[in-house]
Amino acid sequence: MTDRPDEALVAASDAALAATAERIAVVEHDGRRYVAKRLADRPRRLSQALFVRWLVKRVTGQALPMRTLLLSGAVSSVDYEAGRLEALARAGVRVLRVVYRCERYLLLEHCGANLAIELETWPAETWRSELRRLAAELGAFHHAGQWHGAAQIKNLTQRGGHTYRIDFEEGFGERVPLAAAQAVDVALFLNSISLVGGVDEAEARVLFPDLLARYFEAHPEPQVRAALLNALPWVAGLTRLAEPLRGLKHRGRQRKGIARLVILVDALSAYLKG
Repeated sequence: MTDRPDEALVAASDAALAATAERIAVVEHDGRRYVAKRLADRPRRLSQALFVRWLVKRVTGQALPMRTLLLSGAVSSVDYEAGRLEALARAGVRVLRVVYRCERYLLLEHCGANLAIELETWPAETWRSELRRLAAELGAFHHAGQWHGAAQIKNLTQRGGHTYRIDFEEGFGERVPLAAAQAVDVALFLNSISLVGGVDEAEARVLFPDLLARYFEAHPEPQVRAALLNALPWVAGLTRLAEPLRGLKHRGRQRKGIARLVILVDALSAYLKG
């Protein structure tokens, strides 16, 4: 990372962010593309933070600080994410290179298409093979002693046939056992692809055991299995309580959260207990 890239690039980044209310802006400069990511404008919703805190407490016995779970640091500084990106890059992980940082935003290299968007357009044979590959890559990433914290498919990009990991604002993995943080990554990855594109409920129930097998072939860690098993009764119980909300709509669109949890719990139960 350079402390200060050329003034024209900084000006282009400032202009791109000023032109949008979105947190992320693509910057075009001198024939190259960059991503400018501004500070979060507000912490995570309290309900989300409380749920994660409850779940981690059930799985690990540790109560995480609310400041960490609310992502309060992401509202005031880019330093944590920049530090994680630089440390992961030194460890050989494919992440976005930090080009520049200031008190308002990070400027990162652009690393291709977002896979959450790509998944919506892939034919079935493509997304089946790609998801198997991504599950194995997550296992290899974990086997190298790493954790993501936001392992949803929306936080993966692809360029030149290589996958890059993005979004490293989450800090809870530094406060829990590594296997617990990795188990959360597995659950987030599976949950994020369920009911997306062609992955309907029937397909997910067939595909998920295969993805778990690919993951554990790359990372045969019994403690990750144990962490997932520890979480299952609690998440299953919460899912039963929320079942009456299944099928409700929000702003005219079908809510998928409860359905996704049901599929995830069933798939984990079948694979881990089978």
